Amino acid sequence: MSRRLVLPSPALRPLVQFYALLDENVPRSEQHAFLPEHTAHLTFHTGNSRVLGHDGRTTPLPTATLDGLVTAPTSLVSEGPVRALRAELYPWAARLLFGWRYPEAPLELLGGAAGPRNSSAARAIQAALAAHDDEAALGLLDGWLLGLLAERVWTPGVGVRAAVQLYPVGGKVGEPVKMAELAEELGVSTRTLERQFLQEVGIGAKTLSRLIRFEAAYNTLSSAPQTPLASLAYDTGFADQAHLTREFRALGGLTPGHLARLAGERMQPEFAGSEFLEDNPRLLLPVLPG
Repeated sequence: MSRRLVLPSPALRPLVQFYALLDENVPRSEQHAFLPEHTAHLTFHTGNSRVLGHDGRTTPLPTATLDGLVTAPTSLVSEGPVRALRAELYPWAARLLFGWRYPEAPLELLGGAAGPRNSSAARAIQAALAAHDDEAALGLLDGWLLGLLAERVWTPGVGVRAAVQLYPVGGKVGEPVKMAELAEELGVSTRTLERQFLQEVGIGAKTLSRLIRFEAAYNTLSSAPQTPLASLAYDTGFADQAHLTREFRALGGLTPGHLARLAGERMQPEFAGSEFLEDNPRLLLPVLPG
């Protein structure tokens, strides 16, 4: 699988973590597991990919969707050439630009659920991706999101500003942030902050914090499977190794030790070919306007 990661335009950095282009050719049917993440996914794809349900049945993967922020793994089955373009949106971006929030059903963009203008934009991006014109697809996606942002008057409120403080610094989540402490720092009551957080971000602070902590641990093990689990638990904000293991089982359906073994067997640099090698893109923090 080839993977290319690209930063969005500067104006979109408060909303979009990065864009990812993926290209693979699977000679035979292959199953992929996608673990929960803290972002919403604006995804376009071409090829034969199907969603594998808990009952073993598969359904076609929609070609242009907005989804994510799930708390359980998702399984896909792919075969043959498959291409995908994904925008990793911070939760408040999905809320602001598309009115979508967790745990709503995925928004199928080509079906008109997001309005005719958005369907037209999604169709153009999909066509460029299918034609292997990656620069055009990236340009159309970035321009579309810039246009949606320009139509809105947006100043990050206390909910978004509190959400940003949940994100890891330098890959370390640290001690869990208490809402009462954030509320005092931001000059509002705890109840007001909880209400504003849900309204602006589209997901509760506890759930978002849980996803951020899990993803930080997952990313560390994926790139450094030899990491001691006790120190990993400490660095990513878990109470202890037992807490880390419980959360991995609950959110990922596997233990951290199992994931480390799988990562050790693969040991492929996840971000080879990235256009910005100085940073791991999954550690980039939201850059809010001043």
